[in-house]
Amino acid sequence: MKKHQILIVDDIPDNIKVLQSILSDSSYEITSALSGKDAISLCVAKSFDLVLLDIMMPEMDGYEVCEYLKSKEKTKDIPVIFLTARVDEEAIIKGFETGAQDYVTKPFNPQELVSRVNTHLDLQHKSQKLKLMNLELEERVAARTMELEESNRGLAHANHQLSTLEDAKNDFLSLMSTELREPLNGIVGFAEMLEYSIKNKTNLKYVRFIIQACEKLIGVSDMALLLSALRFDRYEMKLLGISVHDTVKETIEKLRPLISDRKVKVKVDIPKNYIIKGDQKLFGISMEKVIENAVTNAPPRSEVFVGASLEGSAVKVFVQDLGVQFSPAEVNYTFHFFELNKEERREDFNRFTAGLVVVKLVMDLHKAKVDVDNLTDGGVRVSFLLPEY
Repeated sequence: MKKHQILIVDDIPDNIKVLQSILSDSSYEITSALSGKDAISLCVAKSFDLVLLDIMMPEMDGYEVCEYLKSKEKTKDIPVIFLTARVDEEAIIKGFETGAQDYVTKPFNPQELVSRVNTHLDLQHKSQKLKLMNLELEERVAARTMELEESNRGLAHANHQLSTLEDAKNDFLSLMSTELREPLNGIVGFAEMLEYSIKNKTNLKYVRFIIQACEKLIGVSDMALLLSALRFDRYEMKLLGISVHDTVKETIEKLRPLISDRKVKVKVDIPKNYIIKGDQKLFGISMEKVIENAVTNAPPRSEVFVGASLEGSAVKVFVQDLGVQFSPAEVNYTFHFFELNKEERREDFNRFTAGLVVVKLVMDLHKAKVDVDNLTDGGVRVSFLLPEY
């Protein structure tokens, strides 16, 4: 496997040695620089996946180095983690304003440092994959444009397809930007709070908050990658017999922290002998997104009900909650978000999430019917009609 290229910048050689010792894993290839100018020269000459950058350096401090890297096309996307002995709010805010993604304090906690490094390397890897997908989409658009220039037959219809493909690409990138903003704000907010807990027991609590925000960010990135794969037929389905009961139970356990936090009770009434034909991974993701949506929108101390029934040779699986209802626009368009014209986009969607778009694509692949209903007595029911195995 290709090694992760990491640049350590610190004017104190002993600090570099400590970091090299902590990051001694064979998956890292470490390069070091003793000044800001040397660091910039190395970044221009070589490609790095991550920069660990000391703030307090003579001649050119870490802030100046970071600002320079973020101003250049070749280096602007390299994630930067500041190394600092300062934990005051002003220093933290200034670091993020210059473009840094994170910071760690001296003396270094080895476990925390490795965790932060791995998190940002993983995010960088996923970001690069998204860029490649974007390039592929642009190539598709360009190829289609050339075809249209060579033939005038069916020009109006082809232009509509081309426009839809271009809009889908733009919507995908817009989705990423929107969904990533919330967890990034969480990372920044809780990082600022760490200054108050460096030497007290609540430090672990704040660190866990940061880890949860990072996990959410990675989850959104994974979902975006899956969304792109589903929309452009790059996912290979594996149709097997799936236990609806077992899948729902596993999903609820996965969502247990959210369920506990929301103070919601999830009741399941699904016979164990209900087996459907489908892709295990995709069906599990669909149940997770629908149950997550229900739990998130259900009032505290209310109940979310997950059930199933036989309808001929199919199994109807449904998730029901007492939360805010879908607006009329959502009932019509929630599962068709990427098909809307810009004039049709609504800002008053109450329950729309990108996860529901994934659910619709998954169910289309399974040739399954999806229904969204606002219940007469309040609340919402989302149901799937899937073929029995």
